[in-house]
Amino acid sequence: MRSRKKHEPSIFTLLLLLILLLKGSTFGAATDTIVATVERVSDGDTIIAFTSNQTKLRLRFLDIDAPEVPHGKKPGQPYGEKARDYLDHRMGGKTVRVDAYGPYKYKRVLAVVWDEQVNVNLLIAALGYAEVYWGTTCQTSCQELDNAEAKATLDGVGMWVHGGKYESPAEFRRRIRFAGIRC
Repeated sequence: MRSRKKHEPSIFTLLLLLILLLKGSTFGAATDTIVATVERVSDGDTIIAFTSNQTKLRLRFLDIDAPEVPHGKKPGQPYGEKARDYLDHRMGGKTVRVDAYGPYKYKRVLAVVWDEQVNVNLLIAALGYAEVYWGTTCQTSCQELDNAEAKATLDGVGMWVHGGKYESPAEFRRRIRFAGIRC
């Protein structure tokens, strides 16, 4: 009998993910719904997109936190570049729907991003490329995000393959700042 590698998602995980992504989620009130084209993926939870009238949007995915990517002398985290590269492959150049929830630091807009009927925020969490963001109160798809993260953790997919050696993006940023490296 062939054994499944710990970091591969099970058929059950993939079916659960598909159901969660296609059923639609219960959302709080987005301030605006926008259609935009993805120009660039900055990291696993931030993209740059342009609207039809060429308004540049720097979008921060709402309620998730992806591992950090290296910037200059600042080191990155395991799976930071993989999360960014996955998003770039999936969304680069595509037209997406954006449910905007308001401004965020660094001139970004908090958003849920949709690739057709797929909630990309939820997808990234389900694939183990991001965790639920605990820095603020969850605003949308809270139970779905918690379930997706729990399943990814249990299956050891994406960044959860590190098990007990995993360091959250928030902990990583604190540790790097404490060491005197600007994030």
